[in-house]
Amino acid sequence: MFRLCRVEVRERILRLLQNFRSSGLCCLKFRRSSVKIRPAPLPENEAERLKAVEDYNILDTLPEQGFDDLAALAAYICSTPIALISLIDSDRQWFKSKVGLKAREIPREWAFCSHTILQPREILVVTNAIKDKRFANNPLVKNNPKIRFYAGVPLVTANGFPIGTLCVIDIIPRQLSDQQLDALHRLSRQTIAQMELIQEIRNRKQAEIQGRQLSLTDELTGLHNRRGFFLLAEQQLKIAYRMKLLCWVIFIDLDGLKQINDSLGHDMGDALIVDAGRLLKQSFRKSDIVARLGGDEFIVFISSYFKDAENIQAHLQTNIANFNQQQNCSYQLSMSMGIQRCSADSNMSLEQLVARSDELMYAHKRLKRQSGF
Repeated sequence: MFRLCRVEVRERILRLLQNFRSSGLCCLKFRRSSVKIRPAPLPENEAERLKAVEDYNILDTLPEQGFDDLAALAAYICSTPIALISLIDSDRQWFKSKVGLKAREIPREWAFCSHTILQPREILVVTNAIKDKRFANNPLVKNNPKIRFYAGVPLVTANGFPIGTLCVIDIIPRQLSDQQLDALHRLSRQTIAQMELIQEIRNRKQAEIQGRQLSLTDELTGLHNRRGFFLLAEQQLKIAYRMKLLCWVIFIDLDGLKQINDSLGHDMGDALIVDAGRLLKQSFRKSDIVARLGGDEFIVFISSYFKDAENIQAHLQTNIANFNQQQNCSYQLSMSMGIQRCSADSNMSLEQLVARSDELMYAHKRLKRQSGF
């Protein structure tokens, strides 16, 4: 049965699906019924099971070829008009992949699969649903699609939680051979393996994103670090040159950090650094690049909206004065700064802009010392 060439198998599957469509089975849409049925009891570990369903982050996602292929193979091997890969949520059976149906979900109390997950190690086979007291009054048995045959295999996670099923359905009573039942077991294992693979890829991507963010972020302040600044500012500088925008590099050094560390302790010094970073972040736009180079040194890259360096310095000094007036701290925030202008015709590299702003910052610091500040 499994030695047929891929082309022949594909042609048979397509013919089978075309027959299903012509019978109208694939156009079914389910609505809640007024018929009272006895729903399946909840698994003993229902809370943990639902958490496992949630952890896969697969509910309400778009169809995927890998799952569609597995469902199509299940329908082909078992010669059934309907095959489903589904997850059992708190109140619904949601179909990740489906052959022979258009419905995206059905109420959980209607789901044959709600019974299947009660025995995670076993396959549930219903040869004639109309004669089974569990399902005889089920709307899916009494009305379209008038289910008669059902075979479902639980999708069991590595931790033993049955999160859903792979099932096949027919509208006539029937049975499956031992080989077909074995094939369903194998396909169910491949289905859960596909889910595990998708989850692993997602987790790795998230870890990579977090790793990149951490490698570009200063641990104390949450601002960009030196590496993050040069990476992002280099890109912004290229854009500024291309768009002929005026930009500025502001090199900032905190005044008196050593004295605060010596007299009040390093915890208070760290608090000063955090406050300085927060003030700088709030002083500029979200699109501007604010970074801590290390120790008591910060740097900012901005573009366009300040006319001159004096305007930038006045803006920052006002915010510093407001901070010192409003905060009940044992220290006063003070900054020395060097501000370097960069126009489209200057053709300065980022390293040159940073070096020049650093020189201007030390000139500002010397001037403040000479003036007694």
